[in-house]
Amino acid sequence: MELEFGEREIHMKNKVITELDKFVFDFVNLLGIRYVIVSGYVAILFGRSRGTEDVDILIEPIAQSKFLELYEKVEKEDFYFMNSTNPDTVYEMLVEGLAVRIAKRDMIIPNIELKFVKNDIDRYSLDNRLRVVLGDNQVFISPIEPQIAYKLYLGSDKDLEDAIYLWEIFKENINRSELHHFMKKMNVEGSEYGIG
Repeated sequence: MELEFGEREIHMKNKVITELDKFVFDFVNLLGIRYVIVSGYVAILFGRSRGTEDVDILIEPIAQSKFLELYEKVEKEDFYFMNSTNPDTVYEMLVEGLAVRIAKRDMIIPNIELKFVKNDIDRYSLDNRLRVVLGDNQVFISPIEPQIAYKLYLGSDKDLEDAIYLWEIFKENINRSELHHFMKKMNVEGSEYGIG
């Protein structure tokens, strides 16, 4: 796999497109609203070999009428909301700050964990998202700096390995002052893992 870095975008070449990648491409192509992918799938997208049950996606809070349009589009395109068959209930969950899950019909895993942006780090990730181009496909991911800090903050073995993996891939292209800003904000250190 080769990475070419541009202004707020990354071109990936020679990546093997997995079933999980196809699932994500299918979903984001029907969204029709600004989104950003965060958390574990970011590392997986860049070749980290590990499984995941869900792909975390943040969107801006939208009006209920716009959400109903999205709900109908999701249902029409062979996906379904796992939480409820009532779109009003699903929308209420999002407004309350909860995540809703979406999967391909007749499947449970993998699924999308969709949430409204709820804090300044979420907002930063959405406003400064990176476009990743893979042939005819594209996805928008969080900047790497808050991702590494967040994975250190979560602190499980899997999350620490994600942080180290992202650091190793991006250390030559990372904004270190931004990384340190987010590490300080989340009260985490990376030096013991060789990050920083």
